[in-house]
Amino acid sequence: MSLRRILFALACLLLPCVLAALAIAAMLFARQGGIEPFRIPHGERAVATDATTIASGEYLARIGNCRACHTVRGGAPFAGGRAFSTGIGTVYSTNITPDPAHGIGDWSADEFAHVMRHGVSRRGALYPVFPYAHFANVADADLDVILAYLRTQPASASTPPPNRLEPPADSRRALVGWRMLHYRPEATRIDPNDRGRYLVDGLGHCAMCHSARGERGSLPPEGHFAGGRIPGIGWYAPPLDRVQLERYSEQQLADYLRTGTSAHGSAYGPMAEVVYASLRALTPGDALAIARHLKQVEPAPLRATVGGEANDDAGSPGAQVYAHACADCHGKDGEGKPGAYPPLQGSVAATAPDATNAVRLVLYGGMPVATAGEPRPHTMPPFVQRLDAGEIAAVVNHLRRRWGARDSRLTAQDVESMQGIVVD
Repeated sequence: MSLRRILFALACLLLPCVLAALAIAAMLFARQGGIEPFRIPHGERAVATDATTIASGEYLARIGNCRACHTVRGGAPFAGGRAFSTGIGTVYSTNITPDPAHGIGDWSADEFAHVMRHGVSRRGALYPVFPYAHFANVADADLDVILAYLRTQPASASTPPPNRLEPPADSRRALVGWRMLHYRPEATRIDPNDRGRYLVDGLGHCAMCHSARGERGSLPPEGHFAGGRIPGIGWYAPPLDRVQLERYSEQQLADYLRTGTSAHGSAYGPMAEVVYASLRALTPGDALAIARHLKQVEPAPLRATVGGEANDDAGSPGAQVYAHACADCHGKDGEGKPGAYPPLQGSVAATAPDATNAVRLVLYGGMPVATAGEPRPHTMPPFVQRLDAGEIAAVVNHLRRRWGARDSRLTAQDVESMQGIVVD
């Protein structure tokens, strides 16, 4: 057979494969929004600058937690530089001050809305640590007032550190492939009149922490509000659904969002930060709307099952550790002390499928946020220097078995492996 015939035969074999691959790529590209997200709008559209508009923008920016994410500790507000750890490296938040060279000072209202909704700026596609899939639900009027507020902030020429990511994720071009595989924009936006859902699934972007992650850090629909370990920071965020929140009344949950404390427990770690930086500013009406929505959410398919009938015997090593180290505050039967020490019965630390929160709190302690509703919260002391790894494993197993119905089997080695978790 001649070389020409061999090449022709190979072409005939490969051409259908190439065409099929191109067709699949075209379909996936269309499903992430097609070319539209990559068309950055130009031109200026007027945005109001009156005091009412600025105040509204400040409120919404706070609900979106913009300052907390775009401000490094000790740095200028909104100047970026806060590190977000991922499974493939570290992403640093951007400067969103009015500085025209280093921030967003020369962005038009249309460009700002486009970036918020599509996750693509003039610099290229944004990493999905920025919750653009949620901000796509925010109404035009709300995006405009947020921009108006940001334009009133002091400009900063601060330049965040470059992202430190493994290849191929270190190239923004690779994000096009990620979007093709994992990003599916909603066909319609949430009705702003459905206030609770609008805030939860829009500016609040609660699912970024409280959902189960899929491949390459994606957020598959079946994991929505299923709970999961928050990437890079060593805390577990519980599910947000009617089952998890059954013990709260709507008003109790609304008050918890604004104060960080309730009869069922207090906010620690990243949730305490969110309460302090964002949720405590909620109006009573918005807090109640969020609570009503969350208490109606059905459990997600990827949600971990609740524990079984496991219990712990009073004479176990863990029970003994609990009696001399924990019972004075949390009560002999894990009932806590109202207004002072949170109960362990039904707490997230006890019931979560992941023991990270319980181990972390015993190791390093924790402090609920101080708010108007709880100006002098009680601090959980650290036990890392008082209990050894075996004792910590035993007491966490005890409390999770007794008050969380979890067949917890932590070992000293498990606890030692967790001593490297990030301390904020």
